[in-house]
Amino acid sequence: MGKKDKYDVQKFTGIPVEPDASGKYQLKIDQKGEIKLHTWRTGKHTKGKYNHPGQLMLTENNLTVVILAAEPMAFKNRHSETPLQRFLTIDVTDDVLQQGLAILEEQYK
Repeated sequence: MGKKDKYDVQKFTGIPVEPDASGKYQLKIDQKGEIKLHTWRTGKHTKGKYNHPGQLMLTENNLTVVILAAEPMAFKNRHSETPLQRFLTIDVTDDVLQQGLAILEEQYK
């Protein structure tokens, strides 16, 4: 593979969200009643740009996710994570972001 085919890979930790009745995004509770963290990465065809925690992104399965953390990832390790489709220019409200960051802190102690 030529050097020009390489791209910067970032790993993102986030929680799926869904809009409530008023259209505000809330953390999504799964079938077991839990709010779970998941990870994705930027892919070669990922559109948009990551700006900050609280920003929303879209996965390849069209799941909307709030990004809580971003970290660099070695290009060679990229296949261990699912690529994301695009970054959205929408943010969650601050209280939802704080809720997500608290879960992140809790699960990564």
